[in-house]
Amino acid sequence: MAKPPAPEKPCVVGASSSLRISWIIPDVEPEVTASSLKLRIRGGHRLHVYDHGTAKLVPKGGTAIPAPICEIVVDGCEEGIEYEAVLAVMNSEGWSEPSLFSEPGFFGALKPREKPPRPTAPTLTALGKGKLRVSWAIPSSCPPVEATQVQLTDVGTGNKWLVDGSGALVTSGRTTFAATRTEVHIKDVQDCVEYAAEICCRNAEGFGEYSMASDSVANIDAKGQIGGMQLVIHESASTEVPVMVPQGEGKMKVKWKLPDEAKQTIVKLRRVGNQNWYLCTGGAIAAPASETIATGLEEGIEYEAMVSFLINNRWCCESEISKPACIGELKLPAPPTQPKEPRLYVMDVGQGLMRVKWQYMSCVPPISGALVRFRAVGARKWLFAHPSSGALIDVSPEQEPELIPFPQSEVDLRNLPLGIRFEACVAFRNKLGTGPFSKESDIGHIGMLAARVLKCTYCFSDFDLQTAEYTRALENFWCPLCRFRHMDPFNAIIEPSGILRQHMFMRPTWSFNLDLPELKAWRKEDQSIFCRCVKVNSDITAQVWPTKLIMTANGAEVFRIEPPEEGHVRRDVPKDVSAALRPGMNSVTIIIEDEHPSSFAVALVHTQPKTAAGIADETPACEEDDALRRVRMLLKDTWGIKMEELDLGPKPEPPPEEEAEQQAPEAPEEAQPQPDALKLDEDDEEVTCVLSNKLKLRCPLSFERVDIPVRGETCMHLQCFGLGAYLESNMKMRALNNRWTCPVCSNILKPHDLVVDKYVQRVLSETPAHVEEVIIEKDGTYRIVEDEEEADAAGKDGNKHDADDAEEAGAKDTPMADADHQDGIKRQGTDDGIEVPLSKRQRRRQKILEARGELPHVDQDTVPAAEEGAS
Repeated sequence: MAKPPAPEKPCVVGASSSLRISWIIPDVEPEVTASSLKLRIRGGHRLHVYDHGTAKLVPKGGTAIPAPICEIVVDGCEEGIEYEAVLAVMNSEGWSEPSLFSEPGFFGALKPREKPPRPTAPTLTALGKGKLRVSWAIPSSCPPVEATQVQLTDVGTGNKWLVDGSGALVTSGRTTFAATRTEVHIKDVQDCVEYAAEICCRNAEGFGEYSMASDSVANIDAKGQIGGMQLVIHESASTEVPVMVPQGEGKMKVKWKLPDEAKQTIVKLRRVGNQNWYLCTGGAIAAPASETIATGLEEGIEYEAMVSFLINNRWCCESEISKPACIGELKLPAPPTQPKEPRLYVMDVGQGLMRVKWQYMSCVPPISGALVRFRAVGARKWLFAHPSSGALIDVSPEQEPELIPFPQSEVDLRNLPLGIRFEACVAFRNKLGTGPFSKESDIGHIGMLAARVLKCTYCFSDFDLQTAEYTRALENFWCPLCRFRHMDPFNAIIEPSGILRQHMFMRPTWSFNLDLPELKAWRKEDQSIFCRCVKVNSDITAQVWPTKLIMTANGAEVFRIEPPEEGHVRRDVPKDVSAALRPGMNSVTIIIEDEHPSSFAVALVHTQPKTAAGIADETPACEEDDALRRVRMLLKDTWGIKMEELDLGPKPEPPPEEEAEQQAPEAPEEAQPQPDALKLDEDDEEVTCVLSNKLKLRCPLSFERVDIPVRGETCMHLQCFGLGAYLESNMKMRALNNRWTCPVCSNILKPHDLVVDKYVQRVLSETPAHVEEVIIEKDGTYRIVEDEEEADAAGKDGNKHDADDAEEAGAKDTPMADADHQDGIKRQGTDDGIEVPLSKRQRRRQKILEARGELPHVDQDTVPAAEEGAS
């Protein structure tokens, strides 16, 4: 049992904006459980540890990489800089020796390498009682500065010392400071001695030149000493406080008063509250310039500045710090505001790799991290991106998604499917909370887009759903184009090019140009342009607006749809937009707000108004032979019982009630009861059959005799209604989505579904105007109900005191039984004079026979006991 041997050196390969590092895990016993990876700039001395928990480089510490992971992607490296990696592995016995450094790797264009430039002179400040402070600014270089060395000189003797990390004066040892440090306090210096400081910087190429010496200072004012030799201290030229003037767009003008002897000026800026200063313009500004422009500043943040001058080849002390200035309105402490939408980049088609990138903004307090959510366009649920692995995680509302730490500004999502449209949003968080999510990003997809085709059952064309969903029955699918055409028959679309523009929403905003060269001619012919909208996931042709919609044309608002008030239902109707458009080119924008924008399709259509008379002229007719065949089929199907099984008298004996009941099919549960149906309810059993063969000649809408009888082509009832009354009632109905309902069976019945029934039309023409009902016979002939009722009434008046005569008269002339007279329990007497109630099956059978007119109505409520036993 031993520690693992030193592994082979890892491999570093550059990607588009990161480094991909891979290695081989040694096969040893005990097996390797973790790896540790460190990076440095080629030739550098400072190693950075890869932290697997945050997927970032940290100065020290960090989480080891668990086995069997042997490849990582490192973000946060500088473009054009070569990096080297070193690896160590661990098992249960301990860590191995480190590997050799890898071959250098980089991404982007390789930058030229050179030693750091000569930095500007540091600032030396006397703190009293043997203490001095040295502060400096780090120059930019390639490779970046890794360390700084501070040298202190005794001006009187010329002796030089280096400053170590503790602030002590030494001649050798660890005398460099990390690049993140820009200030050191020196201790144990002699009072009444004048000192000056210099600095030099080191990167992977080595140390650069020392800076010019700072202004010399001492810990006491030598001029105030009494007696003895006086120490002469160099006095710098007096300076005035610089003035900062905001210019907007991230720019700030800095002004100062230039001394006569000054040859150069250095301007430093910093954010109020920050300790580090930054050089403005990147170096000294030559005289006689007395102002400069600082760029790249954040709006809403206060900045301050100070200046120093080169006089007699020495840099004088800095001026006092200027008054703070802010570009734009000062930002108060608050959670982050809504950021700009992120961007999507396809990185690797084969691996389904997509990168989400965003930009941070200034905020008070500073931003601590970001949340990224991601989904397929049209999906209702968002998934959150994991900071390091890039996995998409389903987070419940009660859970808190994992934060992507600042300053990480991108995340890679892996194993995404091809041909799917995706979108992303980002939100920022600081100490005061999480801000709102941004708007959805531009749509991104990997590979060729996949079509989601459904066949329209009306026009039989293939329609691409794109990002919309359709969960209804496929046999009921109508494409949005067909639904737009049949939405409002009173404002019919002028074919073949009446749909001017049609759009399936993927983004909340749709902008387009609409050319209308013939708009004036259309207006003269009373033609209009309507905006119509439908919900794709629906099987009805209804006008449905999103929660909110705003349409503008040529910079002016055309109309606005607001959300309904609480407790109210909004009445959605198409909008006439003709008046807001002009002949020629129009710039149109439609903006919607809805939880699911992909559910809606919108269109601008060119329409011609139609009257009820015009629609009536276009209604097709069902010829008399076809109509009569339908009547026979309808009566046969709705009876559900064969005629031979119900005949009495000389005809064969009917089968037992059990068989008759099995042969009588029950109506399906979803079928709606028709007006011509007789509904028999007995306890928990229910049988629904169309038993009446009466045809009513009065319109259920106008309550007058029908003029032109129409019905739905698929309606399953005998009753017809007046064409004119149906069209007029729908035209006067303001609620568009409540129109076109059959007055008999409540089915959706658009004008193209209507047919004129020639059979009923012949019945109407052959019967007197006062007749309201006829009885349809099995051979297609009819009898007037009025004659039957008069004969029945006469028979009852002549025999109302004689039960036997009444029974005989009823047997000779039996009127059609109505459902309202069938209630109650029927009884008949037995041969022994004992009254026995009818069984449930006998009552049902008797009602069916009496409704058919083939069994006389029995006033007595008894049946012979022998018959009861037989049944």
